[in-house]
Order: sequence, then structure tokens, then C-alpha cells
Amino acid sequence: MTCPVCDESNFARLWTVRGQAAMRCHGCGCVALVAPEELPAQADSTTEPSTLSRHFPRFLDALRRRGVRSGPLLVATSATARMASEAFADRARAEGLRAELLDLSTPSTDLAPATYDAAIMLHQLQAEPAPGELLRRTHAALRPGAPLLLTIPRVHRWPPGSRWHFDETTIQLFLLRYGFHEILARKLGACGMLVTAVWDAPPARPKCSIVVAAYNESRTFPILMDALLGKAIPGVDREIIVIESNSTDGTRELTKQYQGRPEVEIVFQDRPRGKGHAVREGFRRATGDVVLIQDADLEYDLDDYDALLSPILSHRALFVLGTRHAGNRKMRQFAQQKVLAAGLNLGHTFFTGLINLLFRQNMTDPFTMFKVFRRDCLFGLEFQCKRFDFDHELVIKLVRKGYRPLEVPVNYRSRTFREGKKVRLFRDPFTWLWADLKLRFARVLPKDLG
Repeated sequence: MTCPVCDESNFARLWTVRGQAAMRCHGCGCVALVAPEELPAQADSTTEPSTLSRHFPRFLDALRRRGVRSGPLLVATSATARMASEAFADRARAEGLRAELLDLSTPSTDLAPATYDAAIMLHQLQAEPAPGELLRRTHAALRPGAPLLLTIPRVHRWPPGSRWHFDETTIQLFLLRYGFHEILARKLGACGMLVTAVWDAPPARPKCSIVVAAYNESRTFPILMDALLGKAIPGVDREIIVIESNSTDGTRELTKQYQGRPEVEIVFQDRPRGKGHAVREGFRRATGDVVLIQDADLEYDLDDYDALLSPILSHRALFVLGTRHAGNRKMRQFAQQKVLAAGLNLGHTFFTGLINLLFRQNMTDPFTMFKVFRRDCLFGLEFQCKRFDFDHELVIKLVRKGYRPLEVPVNYRSRTFREGKKVRLFRDPFTWLWADLKLRFARVLPKDLG
């Protein structure tokens, strides 16, 4: 058995469903039923019109928010969801859309390329023996920029005939792999999950956007940049986006030396507004499939890039944190300021525990600089924090959007305040606390996002 999301063949047994063993992929976490060929393809009560029909207006509204107006609309159908698909097609036609029912699970079904303005699948992906082929055919049938809407049943309501279960993370990994982006996954009551995405042209090679915020780092900045330019990432293109915030120690003049270099884009800000503000500007400029945050100091090891990027490039994770506090517990250690180091480590433990408690996580280092994620994770998110509270805001909003961070141990050597650490001990912790409490209840995504 091979995972359709990440191609992993190593599975762990979870439980038994109607006599079939449920297995979890060791790579991405996708859940499968063993020996799925023995399962009959049959209609299930969770896919009958009486169950999904009350959500039809929501489906049509989501398509309109994605730009669909009058069709043509591809309504995928199969043995497991025929009644619901037919009922939705009738409703769509009544709303003025040119809905066309097609059984994409049948290889003989003729699909003209780039024909449809949108596609919808209701509770079907989990029943396909080769769900990747179904997505590939759907992608080929859609016009560039066309939306896809699909529903996924909840795992405890696993319909007969199911072969796979996708959660918020694995369905987004799956859609990204097969050429979709701007993905949103939302709850659909007792039915499961509603997912929307948009057709995208997959790049020939993945690209990583490395965002570097630089302010008053004249001692370390040129060393970092030379190391970055010399750092090869096999199989990956890259862009280095430097945001320089009008330093007063000569960093701006050093930054100008890298203008015009291949793969380097430099943004000169007129005044310092905080690290968070600079990183947000880097996000706006990023064009890569993957985004990696890199500070302009030398506290972190560039040799950890390969381990951080590997889970994302192999479709095993959407969001990776480079933890400094795993294994041998690489804490801050100041040889001549042991009391200060102990205080910082205690503060780290407090804020980590607070975030884990508020957002039901089990992270060891949410405040690491090494935050690596698919750029698509940022879709729909808006950020306001400007200083180091941005580290909290970014992690919290990604977690609340549904991304489970995968933590990868990294090397770390903390510098002291005498060496240039910029955190303000009597100001920043209060902004962190306010951000954590505020974001526990604040809306993460806009109401009108499709």
C-alpha cells in the first residue's frame, strides 16, 4: 500500500473499522483502510441529498465567492455519491449554472482539457482507489484559475466503501501536490469538511523564498549573506529577500553591495518599524512555493535547511518549526550571564506552556526563528504585529487555520544582549501576552473569504 499524498509505504495500525484495519501513514498522517479492494462501492446515507442538501446554498455561495457566475460547472459523480451529485446539479442549474454530471472515476469518461469554469466533488475522494488520478483529471479539465470545491466525510462517520481519510493537513498537501492553491478547509457540521481551492500551474522546480530582516547587524550580515549565496539546496530554486530597515551602524551600506546579485531582492525601508513589519513585507514579495524566515544574525545554522525543507518538499508537512529545545535541550547559555540565561529560559517555558494550553498544542519551541511553510498557508491571513510579537501571531494564526507544526531539531547558539540581541525584557513580554490572549478569540479568516 502506498500513500496517495506522500508516496510513503510505511503505515501504523490504528483501529478496526467494520472488520478492516485502519492504518496511518508514517509520512504525512493520511489514514487508509487495508485491503480496500474487498470493500463494495455502494451509496451511503451520509451522501444522500437529505444529508448534504441543506448545505447546497453554502456550496453555491462558496463558488460565487471564488468568481463562478454562469458555468460551465463540472459536477463529479460516482457510485458512492451519485444521489447527492445529481441533486446538487439540479440545484445548480436552477441557479443559472450550466452543470454537467460526469463520472470521473471511470477512465473511459471523455474529458476535454481546460473546459470547465469550476468543479465540485461531494464525498467522493475518500472512496477512490487512486484519488490522485481523479485530481489529476479534474485539474486537466479546469480552466486556469478555476475553483474546485469538495467535501470530506468525518472520520467517525466513515462511509462504507471508503479507502482513505483526509484531515485538514493531508487534504491540503494532496491538493497542492496536484496543482491547486489558495486552499481553505472549513468544518461542515456533522457532514465533515468543506474544502475550496483554485487551479494553479505547478512549477517545474520548487522554489524557496528566504526572508531576511536586517537592522543594525553590520558584524554578522555580510557573513550570513555570503553563506546564503554559497548554500545550495539540491533540486530547489531560491530567492533571497532582504528587508533593510535603515540601520545606523552601516548595515544599509553593506546591503547595497548585494544589489543586482542573481536570486537576491533587496527592499530598503525608510525607517525601522520592527522585525515583524519587515518580515511581513518579505511575505508580500515572496513568490516561492515555500517560505523560510532567516534572521540576519548567526544564531542558527544554515546547514539545517535540508532537514527543515525535506518534510515540505516530500509532501509530508505544510508547516515546520526548527526547535532549539529538543534532544539535548539547546537552551540559551550565557557563560557570564547565567542568571539572565535562566530567566530567558524560564520565560520561554512559560510562554510555550501558555500557547500550548490556549491552542491545544504540544510545541516545544513556537518562537524559533526557523519557521518554514508552504506559501499557500498564508492565503487569507492578515497580520498586524510589528515587533517580536509577530512570532506569536504567525504561529497562532497558522495553528488556528488548521496547520499542525512539525518540529525538527536544529542547532542554535544564542547571542547575548551585549552581542546585539534586540528583545526588550521590560516591554516585549507584555506584547507577547496580549497577542496570545487576543488571538485566542479573534477571527483568523475574513467572513467573506470563499
